[in-house]
Amino acid sequence: MRRLRVLPAFALVLGWGCSQPTGPEHPIEGKRLYDQYCARCHGVDGVPTKEAPTASSFADPQVVERLSDESIKGVIRGGKGQMPGFGDRFTDGTLQVMVAYLRRLPGSGGEAPAEPAVE
Repeated sequence: MRRLRVLPAFALVLGWGCSQPTGPEHPIEGKRLYDQYCARCHGVDGVPTKEAPTASSFADPQVVERLSDESIKGVIRGGKGQMPGFGDRFTDGTLQVMVAYLRRLPGSGGEAPAEPAVE
């Protein structure tokens, strides 16, 4: 009998804990991704940090303009020089959000389109 009273309470707690959406329902933010994975070397404003002075400068419009989206994605996946590759950690959509954010960094060559929403 006691077990029958506990079961509804357990189901209620379980249902309440699962009410928050997970996974693709949350938008992916380019700034948050860049800050977490790139800024340590490339700087928050696209200027390489003292710890990684040879990293590409994304504040230089000439650097950003000559790189295609696919080449940037390829470097993120495979790495280059001292930069480690991230392999398949990011989906194509996530990579596109990162590239769009990178193209909007200060001094990166002008106005880029609004950050694509990937959900």
